[in-house]
Amino acid sequence: MDAQKCARDISENERDAAQVQPDKIKIEKEASVHTDNSTQKVFKTNSIKFLLRQLTPLDIFYAILATIASCAASLKTPLYCLFFGNSVGFFVARSSNICSANLTSLAEEHCPSGIELAVANYYTWILSCNFTDINYDLSNQTKKQINFLLILAIVVFLLEYFYLTTFNLIAERQVRSMKQKLFQLILQQDMIYFDYHKTGELNSLLTNDMGKIRTGIGDQLGLLISTFSQLICGIILCLTLDWNLTLVILSAAALLFVSPIAVIKLVSKLTAIELTAYEKAGSIAEEAISSIRTVFAYNGQTKELQRYEQHVNMARTSNLRRDLSNGLVISIYICLYLNLMAFGLWYGAKRVLENDTTTGNMYTTYTTLLYAAYNIKTISPYFQAVVQALAAASNIEKKINQSKADTRQKLPKQPVNFIGDIDFINVSFSYPTRSDVTVLNNLSFHVRSGQTVAFVGSSGSGKSTCVQLLQKFYEISSGQILIDGIQLNEYDLKWLRQQIGVVSQEPVLFHTTIRENILFGADSATDEEIHQAAKIANAHDFIMCLPDKYETQVGERGLALSGGQKQRIAIARALLRNPKILLLDEATSALDNESEAIVQDALDRAAQGRTTIIIAHRLSTIRHADHIIVLKNGEIVEEGNHESLIRAKSVYFELVQQQLIHQAGEEEELTFEQQEMRKQFLSEQSHLDVTRDRSSSVISMTPSALTKLYGKESTIVNYEDTQYFYMLLIATRFQEKQSNSIVDILEMAKPEQIWIGAGCLMSMITGAVCVLPSIFQVNVMTAFQECDIDTQNHKINKNILITVGCAFIYFICQLVLSSTFAYSGGNITRRLRLKTFHAILCQDAGFFDNAQHSTGALCTILATDVSMVQDTIGVVLGSLLQNLAVYCTCLIIGFIYSWQLALVSCAFLPIDICGLCAQIYLSKRLAPAILSLGTTLLDKQIITDVNAIVIMEAVVYLSQAAVYSFVSVPSYGKAIVAAKNIFNIIKRKPLINNLSTDGDKIPNCTGHIDFKDVYFVYPTRTDSIVLKKFNFTIKSGQKVALVGSSGSGKSTTIQLIERFYDPNVGQIFIDSKDIRSLDLQWYRSQISIVSQEPVLFDISIRENIAYGDNSRQDIPLEEIIEAAKNANIHDFIQQLPDGYETSCGAKGLRLSGGQKQRIAIARALLRNPKILLLDEATSALDSESEKIVQEALERAQENRTSITIAHRLSTVQNCDIIYVMHNGMIVEYGTHAELLARGGYYSRLIQGKLK
Repeated sequence: MDAQKCARDISENERDAAQVQPDKIKIEKEASVHTDNSTQKVFKTNSIKFLLRQLTPLDIFYAILATIASCAASLKTPLYCLFFGNSVGFFVARSSNICSANLTSLAEEHCPSGIELAVANYYTWILSCNFTDINYDLSNQTKKQINFLLILAIVVFLLEYFYLTTFNLIAERQVRSMKQKLFQLILQQDMIYFDYHKTGELNSLLTNDMGKIRTGIGDQLGLLISTFSQLICGIILCLTLDWNLTLVILSAAALLFVSPIAVIKLVSKLTAIELTAYEKAGSIAEEAISSIRTVFAYNGQTKELQRYEQHVNMARTSNLRRDLSNGLVISIYICLYLNLMAFGLWYGAKRVLENDTTTGNMYTTYTTLLYAAYNIKTISPYFQAVVQALAAASNIEKKINQSKADTRQKLPKQPVNFIGDIDFINVSFSYPTRSDVTVLNNLSFHVRSGQTVAFVGSSGSGKSTCVQLLQKFYEISSGQILIDGIQLNEYDLKWLRQQIGVVSQEPVLFHTTIRENILFGADSATDEEIHQAAKIANAHDFIMCLPDKYETQVGERGLALSGGQKQRIAIARALLRNPKILLLDEATSALDNESEAIVQDALDRAAQGRTTIIIAHRLSTIRHADHIIVLKNGEIVEEGNHESLIRAKSVYFELVQQQLIHQAGEEEELTFEQQEMRKQFLSEQSHLDVTRDRSSSVISMTPSALTKLYGKESTIVNYEDTQYFYMLLIATRFQEKQSNSIVDILEMAKPEQIWIGAGCLMSMITGAVCVLPSIFQVNVMTAFQECDIDTQNHKINKNILITVGCAFIYFICQLVLSSTFAYSGGNITRRLRLKTFHAILCQDAGFFDNAQHSTGALCTILATDVSMVQDTIGVVLGSLLQNLAVYCTCLIIGFIYSWQLALVSCAFLPIDICGLCAQIYLSKRLAPAILSLGTTLLDKQIITDVNAIVIMEAVVYLSQAAVYSFVSVPSYGKAIVAAKNIFNIIKRKPLINNLSTDGDKIPNCTGHIDFKDVYFVYPTRTDSIVLKKFNFTIKSGQKVALVGSSGSGKSTTIQLIERFYDPNVGQIFIDSKDIRSLDLQWYRSQISIVSQEPVLFDISIRENIAYGDNSRQDIPLEEIIEAAKNANIHDFIQQLPDGYETSCGAKGLRLSGGQKQRIAIARALLRNPKILLLDEATSALDSESEKIVQEALERAQENRTSITIAHRLSTVQNCDIIYVMHNGMIVEYGTHAELLARGGYYSRLIQGKLK
């Protein structure tokens, strides 16, 4: 039996367990509880019944056939053992019969004169004598066995191919059917269901759980049935041949599983601790990478590295202890296994010598039971896969049983004359997940058919809730909702929703074409109807300018389109069904004024002739509504039209007074001709070499061509600017240094080279040692050929003692091997993780703009790729060297005993490796060829019986070693790819090293900023010049505003000041010093930024505010409180149960937008910056939150240089100077009053009339 194979499989199983995705194990306790609960659920018959119910009659028929085939295929091992035992018995009996024969009489009677027969020379002279009763014809004796073995190999191949393929096909059909049913069921649920079940949970059902079911009821189920059947059949065969020996060996085999149990439990516990630590480290890495600009802005790289290293070190400690324990398990297991071999041989030999059994029966029983002992271990992963599949099925069944509602049920009410008259009568409502909070309280209102009604009010007043109730997403707690005098519950729900069109603040577009997205509004619409809806939505013209027009892919969530374009497509989708009721929920709140003007025009068109309900924060968009309802705390506080409410000077009037002037400026869209010019230019540009010798295609472009390409406002209007543009293109090209994976891995492993060398040596020793016991067991069998009892006993005892010695040698070597690889592998993993994360945090912002460097991709490299490299240096390398040692040892043994058979074995190896894919058992296929040739060589007296048996044993080991070495190749291939991913990051030299402390420091920085002739393009968007010959100056202490339409370069300017990027051409100065010459860490410490969507980390409020000054380890609480007071957030924090120690949650999700924004302001103020950058800091807030945040911002701007970007221009009216940007240039500047008096671009932005 292959002891080395046992060791390899045990280590592989442990490694697989250790590579469970860290993000699926939250904490150790949760992991253990979940496992226990899942295991208990498995054995409930409900999950089995659930899976059986999914089977069709055809599936059941094929499942029965596959089960029969798997059981039949399981006979292969018992039959092979029986064959091998018979062969051994045959060879032993051939010699044993000589011991009882009268050789002198035989020689006188049948041999030529002068020949004296003896046991020693019997086979030398046997062919010279004439007696057929003793001279066995070996070819005839073994012919039947050879034919049987060849037929067995073919039949096993066919059976295994059939049952594995059939189980996989059934599993695939089952999973596909269950996915369809589950997804259909999910789509039928009401909103309450989705309130209680997160998207990730449902996605897990459709992916992870279904994947477990596919695996567990596929080939793993077939292998489980086959292995279990093989175990039963083997034991039955052994009991039939020798029940006494069978029971004794089975009793001894119990030690194989009892002794390592305690260590295995320890390994499981340490694995859980390790995975928990890696999960926390991965969470920190994900949070830091996804918020990388915030980390850069506040010099948080070192802090993130320290947080990451802390958990990696914890994982390293657990990993070392686990691997040492795992090595102890393997060492104990193999030691016991080899001792079991020795004990079985000794007891079996004892019974043969006492004539209680035959040699053939003893050897068959012995080898079959060793296979059975091995199968008890190998059955575990198959059983675990089936258990997980049943647990997943139970989970899915539970979700299905919880999903009772069917929102698609058909009801009779489908009025022909539906006009859209709406009544809310004393409606009260609470969300099921917050039943203690009343959202609507006895709300009553009436909306006449064709009327436009607006809902206004602060966040949480119930506006969006009314819209959701109209769509019957929820059932009301009390009261009535009527449409055309009929209660909602009486309508056919699908029909009712077809009468309603919805456009929300963040329109959801699907990852398909524009045409398909619009078609979601009415799937039976014609292309003409689609075009008409797009025209009404002001979308048709821009769609026709796109290269693929209506077949243009919008990207994931519509990312390929601007906000205004997405919104217009959503409007077209809503209008396609020609709804009687149109619901507009914040449809323009996230747009700039140019985009808003176009979208608002589309909405005004769409509202004509329809009942329209509008929700808007920007009150200027609803002043023409027929009726305005003001909500507060779920109740109507006043209602009327705009004029009457203004005259009342109550709640609505106050909201209007607080409201900011809406911002303008639509992202300019290129005409079709400009698109074609751009494509032509980029086509030429893509073939350029970055040398001046091949620059003619750029330089030769006339100013008019470039002007036509980039619009009439383009600054590229002369030869000088084409030179700048050429330089800019060259500056954006950056060739990353490619990694030589193998060299880099060896270099990384250099500090552990002694440990790895010791592990490699031990691997080769264990590989050689594990083959020897099989040779010694053959020697025990051949001992029965001796005629002298004492010689037999001596030979048997000698070989059994050597086997025991091999067991202890293997134990020591395996223990050393595991320890050395555990130590070296753990160190390398730790070093790789830290170096990779360090390298990631060093990269420039352009690195993270590349889709290949997304947060998910980088986190995968940190987790999966690093582990893959570790395994290759440790477990896989050890396994490969062990197999190499087995291979070499078997070849040496083969050539010593019979070079002819060894050569034949080598010739079969390529076939064996290819045959692995077909899952033919190698030893069974090689055996007939070896036996046939061996018989011939025995007939010719070229080899002895002992040689033949030893070669048959050795060739099985040699085949397995060659194949398993070949199996390791994919692991090394994956590891090389993984290493390339890792070292490409480690060796990449960033354009801006964000951890660099090189450079100058300005003693008394005042915050004076100058931009000189700056050109800039983003590295991932080289076809678009963002800033063109950009110049402006900000004096120390000035309050400056940047205004302009989307895409004009405002936010880019902020990023250049933060030095996330460097300009391609030109310079940026702070206090007359080029910022590229300054110490980057010091420079950024002089700047604070507050953005539109502030990023908070999953730590306490105190720690989030303290993040503003990472130059100090401990920030006094007094300073944090002072910063919070300045940000108008201290009082709110004090009201929280845990005060400043309250956790903000992931991305700050436990706080509202206004609260997050004020904490971000406090963080920015903590470092007392010289320069304050405010990028759309209030644009996403409602009026009430905005007022509080704006007060905090105005306080924060005092006595420091500040730059403000705002769509809502009223927030910048008090700035000292306003720069107006368009197409990457400053088109005008001055104070608010000066710019208004000038009547130029700024004035038109204010009026929202820029086209």
